Amino acid sequence: MSIRVLTIINPTSGKGNITEHAKDIKKNLEKQNMQVNMQFTKKEYNARNIVIDNIEDTDLILICGGDGTFNEAVTAIMELNVKDVSIAYIPMGTTNDLARSLDMPIKDISITKRLLKSKARILDIGKFNNNKYFCYVAAFGVITDVAYKTSPKAKNKYGRLAYYMKAIKELIKIPTYKVKIAFDEEELEGEFIYGGISNSESIAGFKWFNREDIDLADGKFEAIFIRKPKKLSGYFRLLSDFRHKDYMVNRDFVYFKANKIAITTEKNVDWTIDGEYAGNMNFVAIENCNKAIELAICEKAD
Repeated sequence: MSIRVLTIINPTSGKGNITEHAKDIKKNLEKQNMQVNMQFTKKEYNARNIVIDNIEDTDLILICGGDGTFNEAVTAIMELNVKDVSIAYIPMGTTNDLARSLDMPIKDISITKRLLKSKARILDIGKFNNNKYFCYVAAFGVITDVAYKTSPKAKNKYGRLAYYMKAIKELIKIPTYKVKIAFDEEELEGEFIYGGISNSESIAGFKWFNREDIDLADGKFEAIFIRKPKKLSGYFRLLSDFRHKDYMVNRDFVYFKANKIAITTEKNVDWTIDGEYAGNMNFVAIENCNKAIELAICEKAD
């Protein structure tokens, strides 16, 4: 019996050349006795809608796109409460944070030749205010809007450099937010320039954690909130501690792990999930959905 593969391609991801490989992808899968249903995302018909419309005839979903496209497909699986469908992923985006955390091949079409040899990896998924999901990060504050405010044209032309160029402009003026954080029967308050709840080694193209320090299926998120330093020297210390991944010695970092986290801000703030705009709000409840999806990962080519 052949495996039914729903292949979802985002034609605008990365350098925008994934469509050139569509025929090769289909051919590689069919050589492994797979039935291929190939769909291309559009602005009005994203990966979430494609999954919902085709899930009944699908054994495996292959995503060819960036973190946002992957998020859309996972959101559909979580909404439908599907348990018997795996996901494979060819990261074609600009930063590919989730893929880097999992040491997956980046922009490697050849994995479609060996998809049957992939290994299953179970991952936690985040629930965001009971109506959205995220695969690796939910965040607010400085630099978090870089991904969705950087134009697709700039991403395709400059790649990750486009993010860094935008980030430098963001750092010129850093706003602070009065925040109340509740987690695991604890509560704290403060003024912060950034808040991020993640399940990833890499966020926005930057390596935030050492790989050995995080577990993507332990039922907990890594949470970091950053206070605005009072002196210029504080910024240098922030950068130094960030570089060394040492968040416990600097009072301007608040770092903890938790399963459920509630964040209340004095005023509405813009949130992002997996690099996409999630809304403007003053309360967010986040919950870890432990071991929610199965990701089929192919090893890198020799």
